[in-house]
Amino acid sequence: MKVKDIMNKNVVAVSADTPVVEAAKKMREANVGSVVVLDHNEVKGIVTDRKIVTSVIAENKDPGRERIGNITSRKLITCDADSDVHDALMTLGQNKIRRCPVLNERKELVGVLSVADIAHDMKGCMDALFDELSSSCQCMEHKPIMR
Repeated sequence: MKVKDIMNKNVVAVSADTPVVEAAKKMREANVGSVVVLDHNEVKGIVTDRKIVTSVIAENKDPGRERIGNITSRKLITCDADSDVHDALMTLGQNKIRRCPVLNERKELVGVLSVADIAHDMKGCMDALFDELSSSCQCMEHKPIMR
C-alpha cells in the first residue's frame, strides 16, 4: 500500500508569520492536529497541536503575538506520496515523529501522514483478515478433558 492511499488530504497550511492563535483556529475548523508551514508553496516545516501546547501555552507566551514560524520544527522530515506505507512508518519511527508532510514527485504538498492514519488502515486490514479466517474455518466442538 502507498502513502497516497491512506494520507490525509485535508491539509491546513499557513505562512511562518501566521499568529499561533490563527493557526490553532484553522486546525480546529479543519479538525486536524497539525499545520504545514509554507513559504511560496515550498514546505518549510510542520507544527502540531502538541508543539503549540509545549512551546507556547506551557511557556506562558501570548498565542496572539507568537508566530508559527518561531515554533516550526527545525528538521523537516517528509514522505513521498508514492512510498510504501511500511517505509514511511519506519521514517516516522526513526525520527520519533507522529506526523509528516507528504510530497508528490514535483515536491508539492499533497497531504499529511500520521501514525493514526497508518493504525486506522492496519485495523481495516486486520478486520478483513479476521473475517476471511472466520469464514474459512470450520468450528469444532471441543469436549472437556477429564482427569
